[in-house]
Amino acid sequence: MGLIYHYTKFETFMSYIFPTGKIRTNSLRYMNDPRESVDWSFGGTNIPYEEIFNGYYNENTHFDCQYKFGNIIRDSYQVLCFSGAKEAGWNNEMMWAHYGGLSSGVCLEFDEDSLMKNIKEAYPNTNFKIDDIDYSNTELEPWVHWNPRISYEQNMNDIFQNLCKPMTLSKSKYWSNEDEKRLVFTNSEEPFYIPILGALKTVYVGINFNKKVLLESIFKALSGNFKLSMLIYQKNRFERWGLREKAGGGISTCQFENMLPNLN
Repeated sequence: MGLIYHYTKFETFMSYIFPTGKIRTNSLRYMNDPRESVDWSFGGTNIPYEEIFNGYYNENTHFDCQYKFGNIIRDSYQVLCFSGAKEAGWNNEMMWAHYGGLSSGVCLEFDEDSLMKNIKEAYPNTNFKIDDIDYSNTELEPWVHWNPRISYEQNMNDIFQNLCKPMTLSKSKYWSNEDEKRLVFTNSEEPFYIPILGALKTVYVGINFNKKVLLESIFKALSGNFKLSMLIYQKNRFERWGLREKAGGGISTCQFENMLPNLN
């Protein structure tokens, strides 16, 4: 494991993530990939629609119940998306454009091991996994198997585990430039709030970041908790400069590699 990167708007970071010290997961239904956001329906064996949708299911509502059941499954996955699965994630131009507020936002650099440690401590009895997205573009026709000899809860937990990789960790080849690594929680419709203390290593600000916003007071609030870096664009690529406080006050730039390790 190494470093992973999450892009967001500056306002989201300053209003929610930084003051709470936590980053939130989201439902799979709110992802921008159509295969994740559209209603789901699965073929299956022995699925007891009559029991699951007692009083509603009949031959006229069968297909509707298939979609209702599919959406119960989809809405029980909570995810948090990162870049940097294969390449360095802070300089992904497409990610800055799509998720970093058109390069006016921030990119958060996390140590993956530390973040996983935080999750295990905050949610010790929770099922989750983190893995690279598979962009092989394989056609998927997942099938749901229901075991009538075990409980509803056991069946649903088995379904969540069996469908996790094909339904939450596989995407079309057209998304491959995101270079995504995804954190997935199963069997929960409620979001998780993951502590970032000790895991957040660097905050990168985009090239279109409003420099007037980076007042000395804001810099002082952020510095000491993690490294701060400003991106510039030259030689047809992003490069990074470190930000640090001048001895006499104010902010100066330096070589990123020469910055002191963060203090958390």
